[in-house]
Amino acid sequence: MATWRDAVQDAPGGVRLLLEVSAGAKENRFPDGFNAWREGRIGIRVRAPAQEGRANEDVIRTLGAFFEHPTARIHIEAGLADSRKTVRVMGIDRETAMQRFSSILEN
Repeated sequence: MATWRDAVQDAPGGVRLLLEVSAGAKENRFPDGFNAWREGRIGIRVRAPAQEGRANEDVIRTLGAFFEHPTARIHIEAGLADSRKTVRVMGIDRETAMQRFSSILEN
């Protein structure tokens, strides 16, 4: 069975994150848990609705705040029109990302 670690992958120049987005939430929240049934993706909640790319922009801002990293270095690679997104964070390696997640997502 997949674990949250499988959703944090090495990528050229950074780290790739497999996310499941809930748009239109009451608050931005990341990470919002991990559920192996979400196709092995880490949850993220954003306030913006899934209209005209607003939720995508909110995903990037929320990730930037979590990693304390410039949003210009965060890119949605796949899933622009889907709740399942693949996002690359440039300039952060997998080990650094894993450390940020470990205290939150460890069971």
